[in-house]
Amino acid sequence: MSSDVPAESVPVPPPAHLVALQERGSFCFASCSCGWFAPGRRSRDRARRDADEHRRDGTA
Repeated sequence: MSSDVPAESVPVPPPAHLVALQERGSFCFASCSCGWFAPGRRSRDRARRDADEHRRDGTA
């Protein structure tokens, strides 16, 4: 008998979180390809930290 299913399945890594920063007026927002977004920040550094925390934790 032949089977197309491999004897051992290879785990598939979760999709990467592609985070982007967007500016609207004096506010900076972080958003992700998974649908997550952070509140608008006046500080670009804080928006970057929001994005880094999301990338690290993967929380939505």
